[in-house]
Amino acid sequence: MDERYNSTPDFIFIDTILLVYRLGYVRYEEQKFALIAAARAANDAISFLSAIDNFGIGKRTELYKKAGEILSAYSYYKASYPLILGLRHADETPEPFLSSQRVLFLPEALLTKKQQQLFYDTYWWFVHNHQAVYSDPKKGRCIGVWATASKDNKETIPRFENYLLRLINHQNKTIRTKFENFPADIILMILKRAFL
Repeated sequence: MDERYNSTPDFIFIDTILLVYRLGYVRYEEQKFALIAAARAANDAISFLSAIDNFGIGKRTELYKKAGEILSAYSYYKASYPLILGLRHADETPEPFLSSQRVLFLPEALLTKKQQQLFYDTYWWFVHNHQAVYSDPKKGRCIGVWATASKDNKETIPRFENYLLRLINHQNKTIRTKFENFPADIILMILKRAFL
C-alpha cells in the first residue's frame, strides 16, 4: 500500500463517512478532507468524533451529530443501508468489477470533484486497456474482450490496485502530484469489500 499512509482507518469510520455523505450531510469538500483525516487519526468512536471537531466540523453541526448517531448505532445503520456501503447478502453473487457503476459510486464520498474526475479518468483508462484472452470456437484464440464476469474480480482488482499505486508513486512528478492527497488505500479497501 502507499507508504505515505501509516495506517488505514477501520471500516466503522469509512462506513460512517459513506453514510453521512449519501444521506446528505456532507456539503463541502473541506468536510471530506476533515472526515478522512479524522478517520486516519481515530482509534475508537470517541476519538473519531473528537478528531472531527478538531478538524473543523463543530459539535453543533448536523454532520457531527449524524456521525455520532451512526457510530452509536452502527449495526443498525450497516444493516439498513447495505447498498450505500457496498455490501451484499451472503448468498448474493458479486457484481463484475469492470461492468459495475458501483466502482465509481462507492468512493465518491471520499473524493473532491477534482479527485472524482481523476478517479473516473484513471478507472476508464484501465477498463479500456484491460483486455482478456479467450478462445472462440470459430476464430480460435482472441484478444480484446472485457473481463466482465464476477469470477474475474479476483484477478482484475489486484491489477487495478497495482495500476493505481504505480500512478501514485510515478517517476513523473506531474503525474505523482495529481494524486498527492488521493485516498487510494481507503478506496481500494471499499472496492475489495464490494467486489471480492
